[in-house]
Amino acid sequence: VAALKKMMTQELATKKPELPQPSNVMKVLVIEDLREVREGLTAIINGTAGYKCIGSYYSMEIALARMGDERPDVILTDIGLPGISGIDGIPMLHQRFPEVPILALTVYDSDRQIFEALCAGATGYLLKTTTTVRLLDSIKEAADGGSPMSPDAPAPVAASDEVRNLR
Repeated sequence: VAALKKMMTQELATKKPELPQPSNVMKVLVIEDLREVREGLTAIINGTAGYKCIGSYYSMEIALARMGDERPDVILTDIGLPGISGIDGIPMLHQRFPEVPILALTVYDSDRQIFEALCAGATGYLLKTTTTVRLLDSIKEAADGGSPMSPDAPAPVAASDEVRNLR
């Protein structure tokens, strides 16, 4: 995890993603059970001009109980959370913030897990190995109405008619 954090920091120093306008800060909410990953995502988001992490939570239950009324522009959620999974929590997040895109952040690259997240209402999904620049670009893409998918998406999921029809 420390090596991943170091790589992300080095990558940000060498290649800058397209950033939102400074007057329009991209507000991101993070739900991730692994402390190192959660803190890394928060540091990347808060350390990038034009982005702000407005909440960072260990579980779906804690996120639903503690997130305020400030509307995020994008929600990042792990799908393998303890308790209420990210997949089961996605519809609950949409009840709270119906128009906010949700990106499933996962270590899983199986068709079934990804398909379930998309069917639950995720706008897109990213593997946790996604580069920092791609992560930030994907957050912006989702906020702009896109459906970012990890480049490592299994082809049947990314091309599925059922997934396309969900959007």
